[in-house]
Amino acid sequence: MASGIFNKNLLLIVSGGIAAYKSVYLLRELTKLGASIQVVGTANSLNFIGKSTWEALSGKTPLFDSFETFDSSKITHITLAQDVDAVIVAPATANIIAKAACGIADDLASTILSAATAPVLFAPAMNTAMFENPANLENIERLKKRANVYFADPESGCLACGTSGKGRMAEPEEIIFKLEEIFYPVKHSGVKWLVTGGATREYLDPVRFVTNGSSGKTGFAVSEAALKSGGDVTFVAVNAEPKFNPGYSVIKTVTAAETAEVVEKNVKDADIFVMSAAIADYSPEKSAQKIKKGENFVTAEFFMTKDILAESVNWTKPGAVRIGFAAETENLEENARKKLVKKNLDFVVANQVSSEFNPFGADTNTVKIVFADRVEEFKNIEKSQLADIIVKNALNLCGVKCNGRKNER
Repeated sequence: MASGIFNKNLLLIVSGGIAAYKSVYLLRELTKLGASIQVVGTANSLNFIGKSTWEALSGKTPLFDSFETFDSSKITHITLAQDVDAVIVAPATANIIAKAACGIADDLASTILSAATAPVLFAPAMNTAMFENPANLENIERLKKRANVYFADPESGCLACGTSGKGRMAEPEEIIFKLEEIFYPVKHSGVKWLVTGGATREYLDPVRFVTNGSSGKTGFAVSEAALKSGGDVTFVAVNAEPKFNPGYSVIKTVTAAETAEVVEKNVKDADIFVMSAAIADYSPEKSAQKIKKGENFVTAEFFMTKDILAESVNWTKPGAVRIGFAAETENLEENARKKLVKKNLDFVVANQVSSEFNPFGADTNTVKIVFADRVEEFKNIEKSQLADIIVKNALNLCGVKCNGRKNER
């Protein structure tokens, strides 16, 4: 994710809030992605994270005082405000938001914000009562009217004060996602995607279920890559939960039957259908009551579930691109090619499952992408990179098939 951060010069302003611990992780992730980051903190921020932590992770001396300088030939607050690609304020307390909204410049952080011409991304973090205070909401709305100001909205959940509500700082992944949106605004392509991901649960009784190890990570990665390409994306999350507000539509399902129903309803409008979810082939007869421990063994009767990929041939519109996934322990390419033909797919992403390669829940995959006329192999590839490859190939095929569809009219 977030390859667009590479080589960006960023300023991270840290204000005095407990959520500063998340900003440590944010700094680490941005650095890993190839960004150069200068940290500026308010005096109160030092009550939460010390100077040495910021210096160790950024490789630069953090600045906290209006009269500190990193280059004696330059005016610090002007240079930091204007010679960067973006400013991130995380956590953004009610105090720093109010100062920025009203143009108050009484310390280094607020002086920089007063002079900033680069994009500024605020990540608010505070108690719910403080966040919902009319003065704070008015300040946020005032800032949102400025052309260079953006917000990574806070989440709802448990707060440091022991209460629960809106005010938790957005997760670092979401802040990075918002930052990428600022750098690379999406140009809508008009291509509609339906992507599934995760693993179904087939219940033996109200408590126990049969499932598999698919985490949905690949499906999420494909959805994100499709969104960045300008697509209109709907993701069917099969017992999978997005880490943050992903920017695309999410429909949650649990069982194979539910997933089939959702796919049948939505796939008819899709230009590209990516069936990444691991759907159970069989579902047990569900007991109305919890099966009690008793005999040394129990017997369950299983019934075949609906083959979504096979049946969706009749649900998808003519010219739609169809992509399937396979997880095999043997004869990987041969089994993938059978699936390609039998289920009328444009290509199959075939995962090798062995003691050496285990794609379930991992951040990397070893796959063969099987097309009608070729096979492409990738070993230990990041799922985000694999998603980019899948999306690129899908769009190329969609261009050819959609043009053909138009020519037939």
